[in-house]
Amino acid sequence: MMKLQKVCLVLLCFFIATTFGAVAPAAPANSAGEMKPFPQQISYPGIIKPSHVTQAAMNQAVASYYDYWKATYLRNNLSSLPGGYYVKGNITGDPDGFTALGSSEGQGYGMIITVLMAGYDPNAKTIYDGLFKTARTYKSSGNPNLMGWVVADSKAAQGHFGSATDGDLDIAYSLILAHNQWGSGGAINYLQEAKKMITDGIKASYVTSGNRLNLGDWDGKDALNTRPSDWMLSHLRAFYEVTGDETWIHVIDHLYDVYQQFSATYSPNTGLISDFVVGNPPRPAPEWYLDEFKETNQYYYNASRVPLRIVMDYALYGDTRAKALADKMVSWIKTKTGGAPANIKNGYKLDGTAIGNYATAVFVAPFISAGTANSNHQAWVNAGWDWMKNKKEDYFSDTYNLLNLLFLSGNWWKPGGATVPEAPNLALNKTAVSSTMEGVGFEPDKAIDGNQMTRWASREGTDPKWIYVDLGAVHQITGVKLRWEVAYAKRYKIEISTDSGAPEHWQEVYSTSSGDGGLDEIPLSPQPARYVRMYGIERGTPYGYSLYEFEVTGQ
Repeated sequence: MMKLQKVCLVLLCFFIATTFGAVAPAAPANSAGEMKPFPQQISYPGIIKPSHVTQAAMNQAVASYYDYWKATYLRNNLSSLPGGYYVKGNITGDPDGFTALGSSEGQGYGMIITVLMAGYDPNAKTIYDGLFKTARTYKSSGNPNLMGWVVADSKAAQGHFGSATDGDLDIAYSLILAHNQWGSGGAINYLQEAKKMITDGIKASYVTSGNRLNLGDWDGKDALNTRPSDWMLSHLRAFYEVTGDETWIHVIDHLYDVYQQFSATYSPNTGLISDFVVGNPPRPAPEWYLDEFKETNQYYYNASRVPLRIVMDYALYGDTRAKALADKMVSWIKTKTGGAPANIKNGYKLDGTAIGNYATAVFVAPFISAGTANSNHQAWVNAGWDWMKNKKEDYFSDTYNLLNLLFLSGNWWKPGGATVPEAPNLALNKTAVSSTMEGVGFEPDKAIDGNQMTRWASREGTDPKWIYVDLGAVHQITGVKLRWEVAYAKRYKIEISTDSGAPEHWQEVYSTSSGDGGLDEIPLSPQPARYVRMYGIERGTPYGYSLYEFEVTGQ
């Protein structure tokens, strides 16, 4: 019996170490006043995450990959633009005699990545503002509200090049994220810059008379040619939310129509789409279109990015057209590869015939992200995460891989609209009390310290368990936000008290019996409270309860 107890103790210690002991890298909390600091670890409605690793382990993997990406590709060594940052990467096309260091595409990717990693990276705001400085200085020769597509270390390159649609869509979207992350009251009015770029740049130059997106500000407003990897549908919805311009809804609807028409004719069994699409009705562009690749009529290095762009419209905004397209693509690729992401090839004909010969992240990762729209693909998503998290190749694949890792881990959050989204967190660094705690390092005050790398954890065992925060005085509270670790409450209630001493009289203001972990944002009608309690009634896991953060909003 004693031997069995020792074995059980060893197994228990191993389980705790592997399940709860994965500690994300230490970082200053809210180092630049972040309102959405990494990790946000959102659970999107209808979207699965890798289920074989903890959220903490996913956060750790993303942070480590970001450190690698930043060291490898982020630069601020432009002699022609001191303080300007850029993402170092290769380009396709003619740099017109300049030595190309990067592109507007890379600039957009880098700006999104940096704003999402803010809070982990204490220098994120400085880097982001430097990336924006480069984007604005290297303006397009066609529309100064857009970015020229080449970064080169020469003042002559600033304003020399025309634009590329994808980079500008990502840059404008990142400005909305930046507004949500840091507000727009500083040196850069992110929201104002976003609105100007969306309306005077993107809408003015890229939205065609037929509600498609053309290829650049050098392209025509009556153009029928379009690049599906530019169809960033969730970006366009964010554009609508900050401008109120119905144009963006019309563009979204038309792009879905184009995709559905194209797939019905050319890829009914795969859901794939070609690098470029032309004509009406839509058809694949010819080979060597724009001298980009021979395979511009196939699913190649441009179109490989499409599954992420599609599935995000379902994850963030619930559009079932996106889910249908994602499901078709993933059902096909799973069959094609025998369910092994490592068997994905770098290029396919539209009928599903492989034209590539090896797996690279810019092809693999988007298919894994698309799999999150259906719980039948859980094993696929798990295997894909394991393949992706350590894959390191080159600028293009690594950067897009990181974007997918952010999405898969729940750390690509949905931006809000035109106002600063967060009311003050009244619980920050106040006093917290809990019914139990797991041990040293898991005290209740870890849930109110503003650091999403630390957490409160209760002891394992029977229900109920609780944690409350003392706001120090009575406030008008308007909401509660719970950021769960893997040990979450399936059934719990939120209670408040206005007692002047230790709380004795609790009033229930919210309850649920269908909690599923992740982030719970609970709006409340304004009401007075000094103490706010999470009262856990039924655990969603066999362990205890654990919160990275317990926030209370109000005045």
